[in-house]
Amino acid sequence: MSTVAQRRRISQLRLVAQRLVGDPWSTPTQAVNAMMCMQGQDFPGALTSIALRTNSRSLSEVRDAFKCGAIVRSWPQRGTLHVLPAEDLLWYLKLTAHPRLLGQEKRRLDRGIEAHHIDFVRDATVELLHEARAISRDALLDAWKERHLLTDSTWAYYLLHHLCVEGTLVQGPIGEDGKQLFVLTDDWIAQPRQLDRAAAVAEIVPRYLSSHGPASRKDLNWWSQLPLREIDAGIEECAGELTAIIVDDETYWVHNSVLERYEGLGVGSVGRSLLALPGFDELILGYASRWMTIPQAYADALVPGNNGVFRKSIISGGTAIGFWRPGRAKPTVELFQEPTQAFQRRLDKAFAALPK
Repeated sequence: MSTVAQRRRISQLRLVAQRLVGDPWSTPTQAVNAMMCMQGQDFPGALTSIALRTNSRSLSEVRDAFKCGAIVRSWPQRGTLHVLPAEDLLWYLKLTAHPRLLGQEKRRLDRGIEAHHIDFVRDATVELLHEARAISRDALLDAWKERHLLTDSTWAYYLLHHLCVEGTLVQGPIGEDGKQLFVLTDDWIAQPRQLDRAAAVAEIVPRYLSSHGPASRKDLNWWSQLPLREIDAGIEECAGELTAIIVDDETYWVHNSVLERYEGLGVGSVGRSLLALPGFDELILGYASRWMTIPQAYADALVPGNNGVFRKSIISGGTAIGFWRPGRAKPTVELFQEPTQAFQRRLDKAFAALPK
């Protein structure tokens, strides 16, 4: 098999692993639980990404999962907002996010934020939310200003991030304006799971490889920020459940259940799939390198000017073939090649299948 064909196969297997092709997950909660963490800085896009992986493809069902407390949004890894199961938040923060707070201490002090500032803000926030239960970002910042706790507006993001990463706050229910509200983690998450480090690593590795694989140890290291030695130990522990695929001298691991579903669907079925994805979907951002899915010639166009904003993509058989954006009457499409009329009809169906 040629290298090009191997890359295509890996990307198609990822479609199956992420349930974008084949049998989707039954509910949003089940989808997020299986994926472990899903990119969430673009909240509407995150809702769509979750719904795309469920039977109903219903955005309202995803909102309900936030409303009932099954899933939440925070900064659990890479300093970036992600959606994850509520019950997994605290142990995962401890594993992957707490070390970042220690690493940011000098930056915090350079901003003029002393430890006692954080203590005052935390105490005031806990007191406020014991009465309000849930609060919008704007209302929370206004409350801090009224109490003279936010004398420098540049502190706002850091303080919110700090309180969330330490586990005091989390973004849970959704307000009437469609934006998430902040709640106290201890009040919102009734039964948080507690895992020690060894158990956490032993859980993350198979969860990631069964929902994102085939993926390399470098992919998982980038995704979770776990040390390679722990990832290697985790892979070794579940090696009997995995299959290795070698491309360009790099080993990509995939859970055997993904291979079974892929073979059951048939290569042709997966290869004919056509999807319109949100800009920050895990199929694109769930890996250290995106070249399995995004052709190298268009990698820069995915993130114009390297500004951190990922464009919405069109994926055919596991490979990106263009970008899109919402339009008044219909989506505006930028394809890498001129489409046939038959392909255009398929593309119209892909847009019609987007969650509503």
